Amino acid sequence: MKRREILKGLSVIPLAGIATAAIAKHHARNEAEAVAEAAEEWLPKKELIKTPAGSCIRSGHLLFIGGIGGWYANQRAEPGDIQVQIRSVLTTMKGILEGAGSSMSNVLKIQMTVAEPNKNMAKLNEAYAEFFPENPPVRSYSGSKTSQMGREGILCQVACIAYVD
Repeated sequence: MKRREILKGLSVIPLAGIATAAIAKHHARNEAEAVAEAAEEWLPKKELIKTPAGSCIRSGHLLFIGGIGGWYANQRAEPGDIQVQIRSVLTTMKGILEGAGSSMSNVLKIQMTVAEPNKNMAKLNEAYAEFFPENPPVRSYSGSKTSQMGREGILCQVACIAYVD
């Protein structure tokens, strides 16, 4: 009799284990599906916005503009100094932003690469302030030698992040 009770007890334990494993597997599958669905919803959607001034990427309420150079030979015969170039960059940026439904007042961050910053930053800042008279965006820059700017004559390159109301 005792042996029979022990055997009955043993047969229930594996069945309980199988049921527990099946339930755990079901929960793991549901959890994996939920994680996959959440990841799919979370991934930022991006859209290329083309404007007469250039293009940018929109993701949600954010616009990303990258790599506007200070001089393009098809726009101006001579490269000009740093003030000419930063005004050109920021005018182009303004056109892209407005074409995408934003404005210069909605710029959150600017990243610049500046050729010979020890020589050019003071004059660049004078012209830059014309475009951001109050509440300027955060800004960071990296310096470079003129020969490392990618093309002869370029003194600055700018990227920005802005929002759309």
